[in-house]
Amino acid sequence: MKIDLHVHSGFSVCASTNYIEAVDLFAEQGMDFVLCNHYNALYTTSYGGAYPESELPNRFVEEFYKAKDYGLTKGVKVFFGIEVAIVMPDCPYAEFLIYGATPQFLLDNPRMYELSQDQLYKLCKDNGLMLVQAHPFRKEQGHFPHDMTKVDGVELNCHYRFLREEQKVRELAKNNNLIITCGSDFHKAGQQGSGGIICQDVNSETELKDVLLSGKFEIFLR
Repeated sequence: MKIDLHVHSGFSVCASTNYIEAVDLFAEQGMDFVLCNHYNALYTTSYGGAYPESELPNRFVEEFYKAKDYGLTKGVKVFFGIEVAIVMPDCPYAEFLIYGATPQFLLDNPRMYELSQDQLYKLCKDNGLMLVQAHPFRKEQGHFPHDMTKVDGVELNCHYRFLREEQKVRELAKNNNLIITCGSDFHKAGQQGSGGIICQDVNSETELKDVLLSGKFEIFLR
């Protein structure tokens, strides 16, 4: 199966496609995907966002279930993921992708965006999850590699607006013995199919996480 590991829907305010449009586009590609919407403090009303802090986790989860249910009608498997942004000592924020989580994990840890990288990594390890730094060389937005001892992998990102930096990502992974994941960072029509993995059939977030950690998959790029 072909899976895009980094997809956003309308819940992420920077995305121009809703979950119905996203599923339809991936159905045309014959692909499944991980819905990794943004999860950070800026989405709360305290920081000018749309959701009271108490509602943010539930609204995030509701969006996932809508996408998953609609995906079933189109033959597209939609897996749960999280792209959490945390404040870092050396930059305004960094983004990390969490694989293997269930919606309940988010509901049980609603303020994970307040954690340090060390705390976030420990939380993931304690719950058997995988933590990946998203687009570690997206210099256009001030992103760069952080503590490579506190992640399981780094992402080869295919967002159309930013440099892919494939060689740098591969060298970073090799030098730190990390897994490379791949996703389109889908936000709008036209990005579908630009990157992801090919792997054995999986039917749950846990199965997908196990495949990623095993390294038994192939990266594809358009």
